[in-house]
Amino acid sequence: MNKREDLKRAARRILEDAIAPSPEEMAKGAAYSRFHFHRVFKEVMGETPGELRRRLLLERAAYRLSNESGSVTEIAFEAGYESLEGFIRGFRRAFGSTPSAMRKGRRHWLLHAPNDVHFRSNLALVPGETMDLLDRLLEHDMWLTRKMLECAKELGDDKLDAPLAAPSRAMPFEPWQKSLRDLLDRMIFGKEVWVAALEHRDLPEERDRTVAGMIRRMEIAYPMFGGLVRRIREQGQWDLTFVDELCEPPETFTFGGMVAHVTTFGIYRRGLAVEAFKAFGVEELGYGDPIAWEREIRG
Repeated sequence: MNKREDLKRAARRILEDAIAPSPEEMAKGAAYSRFHFHRVFKEVMGETPGELRRRLLLERAAYRLSNESGSVTEIAFEAGYESLEGFIRGFRRAFGSTPSAMRKGRRHWLLHAPNDVHFRSNLALVPGETMDLLDRLLEHDMWLTRKMLECAKELGDDKLDAPLAAPSRAMPFEPWQKSLRDLLDRMIFGKEVWVAALEHRDLPEERDRTVAGMIRRMEIAYPMFGGLVRRIREQGQWDLTFVDELCEPPETFTFGGMVAHVTTFGIYRRGLAVEAFKAFGVEELGYGDPIAWEREIRG
């Protein structure tokens, strides 16, 4: 394992014990001196231990605002702020909205990060919580998609746009996926379209299909979709129907049918993408096994 993955793994192990440990605690947990740890951490992770700590606290605060009923003042103090006013200013700088707007709008809670360490409501970053099957499916989906996009950085445009041996079109109304780039884009779009339908938003006229652009799109769409699905579960709305006004003509679906649909075709497309990566000599994805993901997050 390379230095970057070693340090990420160390960070995750440290975070199992506390959502936002101090830089001193992180250095000790990684068996570095504080000075050396700070330097290496910044080099490898793209942010300092203090910046990681502040970001995780803000991500947790945003998650609580979107999904729980605790007071904003309580959440502010848990995020390490000494005053509500300071929390509101810091929150607005990070998310571009106020805590009250986050609570009303139920937006995604993950901030842009130069690494893949985030607050996850159902992973080991929050001690004492457990994952059910739905959590496992959602989190494995995001983990594997992110790994694919990281691998895609190393392939180059020639391979990303090379014709697939077997082009795919899971549904007759969608365009053919003729390249690995097409597959990755469609995986993300599959979340974006349902988030837009459920949040009553318009789809973007053009999608950024660069690798960096797809990573940015994934970091927004996947947490938002996961949050929507978990609220459906928590409120017992599997059989409740909604109208998708993005369809022409508009169609009615159940929430449970929609989630099953996205899960089914997401698994199908990820499988095709894993095989395409293998054809280009990328072996680190394995065969996309959720067991490999679970073992990694549990250290």
